[in-house]
Amino acid sequence: MNGLPLWKRFRILANPMRLEMLSLLNGRPPMFVQAIGEQLGCSEDVASKQLQLLADGDFLSQERKGRFLFYSGMESDRLGCLVLEESLRDGADLGSIMKSLTAFTHERRILIVRELAKGARVFEELCGATGISLDAMKRHLRKLEGRGFVERRDGCWHGIARKDRLGKDLLRIVLD
Repeated sequence: MNGLPLWKRFRILANPMRLEMLSLLNGRPPMFVQAIGEQLGCSEDVASKQLQLLADGDFLSQERKGRFLFYSGMESDRLGCLVLEESLRDGADLGSIMKSLTAFTHERRILIVRELAKGARVFEELCGATGISLDAMKRHLRKLEGRGFVERRDGCWHGIARKDRLGKDLLRIVLD
């Protein structure tokens, strides 16, 4: 992996078009940008920019052949494979997948979840342990609570042990 922070990798995946591109390239021979754009009904320029982001996040590999740039899926990427598998599942809800992914598109939210994995914290303790300001902490906790990864109970903030497969697996990746 190229060392891109985990939250940036989540941010790259939390886009329906890029997820569709991963699905298109899944298990297929490499495709060039123009063909991918045609398949998805977007311009070559738009396809190129989105594919480059996926390659930067190590979700795709790229290979130049002459003047053409070919892309193929990276079956070894844990996060990409997890999200792709979930999106291809029968009855998959893309909105729910995107909602879960966006819980972790900011480095502070990952820090909060990691801190709460150590145990419940009152708000001020959580701010002190993470170095996050009161206002920013409120915003991030609201986002995490709305996505079902934390909850406030008995005056303390707690991490939630998710029951759904995607939530469990995303937490596993964040906590590793």
